[in-house]
Amino acid sequence: MKLTCLDTSDGGGYYMPASHLLELEGLRILLDCPIDLSALTVFSPVPLGAFSDDVGDLIRAVPYYRSPTAVAAAKAGGLDAVLVSSATGLLGLPFLTRLPSFVNTKVYVTDVAASMGRLMMTELVEMHREFVRCYGPDMDGSPVWIEGEKVKKLLSVLQKSGVEYDGDDLSALLPLYSLANIEECMQKIQHVKYGEENMGEHMVDETNTFPFSDSVFRDVGIAEGGNIKYLCSNDDITEEIERISFICSCINDAINSGGSVLIPIGRFSVILLLLEHMSETLHSSNMKVPIFMISEIAEEMMAFTNALPEWLCKSRQEKLFSGEALFGHVELLKEGKLSLFPHLYSKGLLAAWKEPCIVFCPHWSLRHGPAVHLLRRWRADKRCLLVLEQGVDAELTLEPFMPLAIQVLGCSFLSGIKVGKIDSLLGLLKPKLVLFPEGLKSLCPVKEKQPWSFLYYSKGKTVEVPNIREEFEVRLATELAFGLQPRQLDKTIAVAKLRAKLLVSNGQYMLAPAKSQPEQSERHLLHRETVDPSRALSALQEKGIVCSSPADDDNSAPTDRERTISVTSPGEALVKVASERTTIYCDDEKTAEHIYDALRSICNGI
Repeated sequence: MKLTCLDTSDGGGYYMPASHLLELEGLRILLDCPIDLSALTVFSPVPLGAFSDDVGDLIRAVPYYRSPTAVAAAKAGGLDAVLVSSATGLLGLPFLTRLPSFVNTKVYVTDVAASMGRLMMTELVEMHREFVRCYGPDMDGSPVWIEGEKVKKLLSVLQKSGVEYDGDDLSALLPLYSLANIEECMQKIQHVKYGEENMGEHMVDETNTFPFSDSVFRDVGIAEGGNIKYLCSNDDITEEIERISFICSCINDAINSGGSVLIPIGRFSVILLLLEHMSETLHSSNMKVPIFMISEIAEEMMAFTNALPEWLCKSRQEKLFSGEALFGHVELLKEGKLSLFPHLYSKGLLAAWKEPCIVFCPHWSLRHGPAVHLLRRWRADKRCLLVLEQGVDAELTLEPFMPLAIQVLGCSFLSGIKVGKIDSLLGLLKPKLVLFPEGLKSLCPVKEKQPWSFLYYSKGKTVEVPNIREEFEVRLATELAFGLQPRQLDKTIAVAKLRAKLLVSNGQYMLAPAKSQPEQSERHLLHRETVDPSRALSALQEKGIVCSSPADDDNSAPTDRERTISVTSPGEALVKVASERTTIYCDDEKTAEHIYDALRSICNGI
């Protein structure tokens, strides 16, 4: 097996997941295909006028989008499969699915990632149209800013944003796809439901009965819930709630001073939590302030929260069964405190607009969407508040809006697993080998007496992953086991022939009945053990075959030496008997079949 890291997150976390190419048994599998939207910071936001802003080194043009994963995958050729586990890991996929070489590629995406990813891609394309309206449509060929001296200028700005480039290679920058490309991409996707597994053409579902446990958390003799709490402790949840509460208190202070609040955070789970706690804060302080959510996908995204309850935490699932609203924004919508609009220029928004207010809108890069225009409106007001998520270069992000008087609050939110929980997770999973990023090696040092070993990888390099599993157990489905007809070879070994399909669940293998089983009379027997040359000669003669062996009288010849039997009637043939195989050489098909039947009579068939 080979692993190639195509792109690392470089601290981008949720917005910039890493991507890898896995080569396994001749199959090429891409794990996630994101877009690095942090590279948007090298472009200037849409200006208010032709030269209204001093954008410095920023590029005033229709932006290109950085996806080294899509470019590397396209150069590598066709893929057998793409596996996507998060919405952000889906954003670069239309770059690939529109290529002819990816027509036959299988794409597997979880239900939630597919639904949210489609909305996020649609929103990105709609925001991109604003640039096209300003600067004109994209033209064929390289844009002027990617040529000559401007390349050096561009590279220096890219380095400021933390983007790594080799020399003058800007091939990872691509023009954005279209809505038609998104629809084409979504049609290729095979959705994977909660708890569902897929192996090639065989879908593992509830109709297949597995004799082993259905969760890795149950293999250690501890309750599943106990393990989950162990990995995601109350301290983590408390820390997150405290962070949300602090943000709400800052929002409260800004509103009390007469300022408005701009929240261009793209993580939907954080938006839902903020709305929930903000509602409680405003209610307790008896404040009446309008909350606006401005986005092309606002209504669809809010409706989506009630679509897939099985992906939610246990406490919210209990709300569903008791008839309560799953999230706090439902009450805000009913009471008219939260309003959803697709655009800043929506007629309803213009009528409902009132300041001070709280606005959730895209985009967190501050290059796209309503956030650009609202930040220009409030940037000189020190009473207002801008809430940004940490992980992007704030200095470069805010550069086109300088000077700023608005208050800026940088926030970080829990994403992925904490470094301190890695050992706990590995202790639960009990792997033999752990593939770990070279750049994070210092965060997880190797300890003595660890039952697992580490193999480190880095961006752009392919590592060979050794096969440390010499053998594995395969379970038999009950129906298949009862249909076996074993032949006893000795006191401890029996063999049987079967036709089945191989399924995998939680890393365990199972043989299940094939869709159709041939009749017993139609099955060809398999044979084992070495043919005894002396018995072979008599068996052939008993079938009326005239034959002889030059080694008949040579009793001193070693037993493992190849023996030859010459056949003269009913046709000419030669039979070579060796320790590992027996070969029949004959031009006449009927004679060869006659010889085969004679030899088969002295072999053990299965």
